[in-house]
Amino acid sequence: MNANSQATPVGDQKQLAKRRTLVIAAAILILVAIAATATGVLVSKNNSDSANARSNSNGNSVNGTGIPASNNGTNTTTPLPPVSTGPWGNKKALIGYWGQNAIGNGYTPEFKNQLLTKNLTWHCDTGLYQQINLAFMPEFGSYPRFSLSFGGADSGGVCNWVQGTDGVAPPADVQAPCIALSSEIKHCQTKNVKIVLSLAGDHLSDYYLGVGEGKLYAQLLFDKFLQGKADPIRPLGDAILDGIELDIEKNWLAGGSSAEGAKNDWQPEMIEMFITLKKLSPSVILGVVPQCYLNHWDYTDYNMGKLIASPDVKIDYVLIQYYNNPVCSYPFGFNFNDWKLKFKGPLVVGLPGDPSSAVYGGFLPPNDLQAVTDAILSDPQFSGYSVYDVSSSNPPLSTYSKTLRDALDGKKVGSGSPPPGPIPRGAEVVGRCGSPTKPPLASIGPDADADFFANAYANCDAPRCGDGAGSCPKGWNCISCTTCDQQYWRNTSMEQDLANSIAYLKAHPDVKPPVG
Repeated sequence: MNANSQATPVGDQKQLAKRRTLVIAAAILILVAIAATATGVLVSKNNSDSANARSNSNGNSVNGTGIPASNNGTNTTTPLPPVSTGPWGNKKALIGYWGQNAIGNGYTPEFKNQLLTKNLTWHCDTGLYQQINLAFMPEFGSYPRFSLSFGGADSGGVCNWVQGTDGVAPPADVQAPCIALSSEIKHCQTKNVKIVLSLAGDHLSDYYLGVGEGKLYAQLLFDKFLQGKADPIRPLGDAILDGIELDIEKNWLAGGSSAEGAKNDWQPEMIEMFITLKKLSPSVILGVVPQCYLNHWDYTDYNMGKLIASPDVKIDYVLIQYYNNPVCSYPFGFNFNDWKLKFKGPLVVGLPGDPSSAVYGGFLPPNDLQAVTDAILSDPQFSGYSVYDVSSSNPPLSTYSKTLRDALDGKKVGSGSPPPGPIPRGAEVVGRCGSPTKPPLASIGPDADADFFANAYANCDAPRCGDGAGSCPKGWNCISCTTCDQQYWRNTSMEQDLANSIAYLKAHPDVKPPVG
């Protein structure tokens, strides 16, 4: 020991030993507590796992997310992909056309000429639809002329509003069924169902847009159906619609256009109409309804291609009509991917509600509907289905609207069919001009009207086409609406048709393609 160290008193040594004993005892207690806690956690987890295992055996387990687990590892509902941003939020939309009473068109004899369309309130209360389109405003042009034609059996009668070029509204008794729809429209909107007015709607009605009328009709639509206050006479009362839709199925060069309608191209006026509507009502929904057919010359829609392609127009959705168009309806020529190249926003696939609603094809029974849904449901641009119309897709005729809603929700509605294929060869898919009672269209249908299905001969003026009698010889097709040429016969797919057209034009520089 060092000589300089100092000895510790005996009392102090006893006190130090006592403190050491207390520290050691405290450390032991802490270690015991930690061990007990760890054991409890492990026991609890094992008990929980055992309980979950027992629950799994009964098919009633709940996983970590609170979602019931499947007892067999399968689910009849397909997980839904992200939805393209559109007017309907985070849900694939079902759009129903209301007001044309397709169920009573005569193709279903027991319902012929009966007004069986239920009112707007009934349809909106089903929860099936995200949007109802009032069908239609079938006549306009020669501002301020327009008409409305739609209604339901229990909606106070049919709305047949006709306003002439003098701007005078119809008598009060004619106005009443239209104005009575106001409360139904507002009820639907409380159910988060958008209500949109659809203009035109067929290829026979007298509609067009003269020079300068795009802006004029935009103002008329704003004042009479949207938020405008300038016009005290509102056909649908004080209801404010959510949107306007253009369903243009002919153009200024097509047969069937009136003398006034054939004076100028309508598409620049459509562009002005939509631009003006967005300025007047930034929140307005603007929709466009082309036929699925894309023409051979520039692979666009004959009737509204310029509108769809315009960088100056904000279109909220394009609804492609895949019925009454044999060349592009499932199972042959279904060209959804081609339309994705024409429009980058929400795309809606338009379908009929029953075979009787599309006598020239396009109805998809459940197995075919499942095949189409399987092909496009995961595509972010696919935003829903539309159905024409709600009268033929609901009782008493069918429950097809419910089938469509189930398909959009990812539920299996059928076993599926072969995926969409190319256009078949043969005269059954030809016929953009001519009469169906003469070659090459006689194999499609016996309709006496040359314009027998939507967009039938598009830019071809049937009386001048081919031989001058309204048809081309069998195996030939219309080239420039004045001549026929066998080399131009459509014989394979749309892509091949386009290639053939380009090759023909290179070989015949004197031939100019149709304009429009």
